[in-house]
Amino acid sequence: MTSRRNLLKAGAVAGASAWIAPSVLAIDRVGAAAPSSICEVPSVSDGAMWLDPPPPVLLEGGAYDSNVNTFVFAEQGPVQLTSPITVNRTTAGTFGGTSNPGGTIPAGTWVCSYFIVGDRLDDSGILTGALSFGSSSILGLIYRRDLLLASASLANPGVTYDYRPMESNDQMIFDGGGSLSWSMNFGGGLDEIRIITTCP
Repeated sequence: MTSRRNLLKAGAVAGASAWIAPSVLAIDRVGAAAPSSICEVPSVSDGAMWLDPPPPVLLEGGAYDSNVNTFVFAEQGPVQLTSPITVNRTTAGTFGGTSNPGGTIPAGTWVCSYFIVGDRLDDSGILTGALSFGSSSILGLIYRRDLLLASASLANPGVTYDYRPMESNDQMIFDGGGSLSWSMNFGGGLDEIRIITTCP
């Protein structure tokens, strides 16, 4: 007959195993949380056009200037952030180009980055666009010049950038998930947005 002492000992071992195993599994899952090797290509609409490859130079008067389209291209990813990235917005809403509620994407996060640029040939009028990710979620938006420059580690290495901000009369609509639309109201110069997402 099994003694009470042996039963208690067996229970303690089982209890210890039940406590240790989930901890090990949790660590393994975190370590294995790296995403797929490619970033998602969003669906674009309402005047937006996907560029692949992207333009080599983003300057006013460049080849992507258009009185019809805004342009979207992939920058980097999947990449794991080695330091936090400060963004202009993380929350849903309708807002202009000077809105800056702020937010931070922490170091260690796996991200993909994308860039939106618009520039009318006649430097007058409006350009629009929209995009939607099927599997990825938008973690943050950057559209002010200081944070565009500060997040240059996410830039596409094949592109020369001339960072220009969105302005007060521009508008963006973010659903808080994977969709963003924009309306760019032009005088002179470019309007630009960096999008940081989760990875598929």
